[in-house]
Amino acid sequence: MIQKFGCATFGACLATMLPLSSAAADTVEAFYKGNTVSILIGSGVGGGYDLYGRLLSRHIGRHIPGSPTVVVRNMPGAGGITQANNLYNIAPRDGSTFGIVHNTLTINQLAESKNIKFDVRKFSWIGNLNVMSTTCAISTREKLTSREDFSREILIGASGGSTSMIPKLLNSLAGMNFKLVHGYKSTGNVLLAMETGEVNGLCGWGWDGAKILAKDQLGRNVVKIQLDIANAPHPELQSMKVPFLMDLMPEGENKEVMKLILSTQVYGRPFAGPPEVPSDRLAALRSAFQAMVKDKDFLAESDKSGQEVRPQKPEEFLPAIDAALGAPEKVRTRALEELKNAGFTF
Repeated sequence: MIQKFGCATFGACLATMLPLSSAAADTVEAFYKGNTVSILIGSGVGGGYDLYGRLLSRHIGRHIPGSPTVVVRNMPGAGGITQANNLYNIAPRDGSTFGIVHNTLTINQLAESKNIKFDVRKFSWIGNLNVMSTTCAISTREKLTSREDFSREILIGASGGSTSMIPKLLNSLAGMNFKLVHGYKSTGNVLLAMETGEVNGLCGWGWDGAKILAKDQLGRNVVKIQLDIANAPHPELQSMKVPFLMDLMPEGENKEVMKLILSTQVYGRPFAGPPEVPSDRLAALRSAFQAMVKDKDFLAESDKSGQEVRPQKPEEFLPAIDAALGAPEKVRTRALEELKNAGFTF
């Protein structure tokens, strides 16, 4: 049975975490020395969560006291719910196991999805490797120079997932008029269709992937990023003067619903352990995470692989989870309805 969350807010809980004393640090090192830390990944090999989980696994061990061996275990199923249930109910709570969890777990909990056996507020949160922004890439044949231009019909390709859901949400909540052409096997196929004039855009594309896959087209000015879809502007997109969605939406319920839906992007690649990890070991894991994201070898590998890293401490992203779960009932209900209509499976 899931017990009630013991703190009024996440910040209140985090505020109780004190720096490790030297004696506690010695105890932590003794626990991890010669031990193995398991990283659980709630998806198959090769996907985004897997890539970030394995990136962390190659570097965090040397920053944990005692330098434990770090191993990876993929546990795909039910959009990350299988792994989250295991992490919450089965995994040891001694600091030897944590994982990269799906950011959509908050939505699953809001929807009271069947088979969830966790409360996202009670995981032992360690850190987040990326704050994500979704984009609309539009052919330069389309001249979008004003707010009103976004309301005219634009033919876009969709390869499923977010490239189908995001434009539907934009149509419903932001007054846009994207006409979807389904059936493309990948975003790469849509890019080719944009070059030939078959379609004029691709929407719901993560900037971390778009800037790599569309580097050539962006460089040749065949394609232009025309919309930053997030709750806060992405610094890189902001420097490119890409229009920011929230600047285009008037205040009101639609905007609040969109903010709730997009709040999951704030914690795009989050890591957490089971509930009740001993406070000294959790503090050590959090410190190791923060040391890792400043490590030159870690940064060199992420740069070489093209994996965007915009790290956060738990106190920087947990308020977004708190706000989503505590949103007014009308906003929560509407968000779930919009997601369902857009094709999200709870």
